[in-house]
Amino acid sequence: MGRSLIIILGPPGAGKGTQAARLVEHYGMIHLSTGEMLRQEVASKTEIGSRVSEIMDAGELVPDELISQMVQDNLGCVNGTPNLILDGFPRTLEQARYLDSVAGGRTQMVIAIETDEAEILKRLSGRRFCPGCGTIFNVHFSPPREAGVCDICGTDLVQRSDDAEEVVVERLKVYREQTRPLADFYAVRGNYYVVDGNNSADEVFDGLTRVVESIEQ
Repeated sequence: MGRSLIIILGPPGAGKGTQAARLVEHYGMIHLSTGEMLRQEVASKTEIGSRVSEIMDAGELVPDELISQMVQDNLGCVNGTPNLILDGFPRTLEQARYLDSVAGGRTQMVIAIETDEAEILKRLSGRRFCPGCGTIFNVHFSPPREAGVCDICGTDLVQRSDDAEEVVVERLKVYREQTRPLADFYAVRGNYYVVDGNNSADEVFDGLTRVVESIEQ
């Protein structure tokens, strides 16, 4: 693939981060996740973290100038790495144009994980997180043996604020309005691929690897 930047697109809850991590392990690439970047900023109580915390809790998008600067900084840190995977960015047309200017000559390959909104709502609003050991459950797909209690360490499970149903609905609305148009933006360029995100995680991963390996040929 030469020096490539694989961009994983899809609605919140499509499994972008999980699948990107699997691709990294499988192919030895570097994974840049804007979600993880932002969570680290919030946890570290940095200036950026304090500015974006309320925005994230409301299910809205972080302003372009903040997220774009973070991406540019992180791309600069891994400039010598041949192949990168980027998920969570771009989320707007303005961010996509900005990425063109800082991609450093890398060939951009875009893979969209398309997933039905009803499925997304179950995945996200059903998630429960253990603050003790970090284990994640889902009341619909992988519930704990005792409702509200972690199987591993017995800690009471919590629902993250951005997984509340009303917030998920807002996040999906924002995705439709601001991120979905990226499909047309990238499709006209070529190097745009679609994988069915309604399938199991293993089936989605198989679809992604087929795309990546077709790109390499």
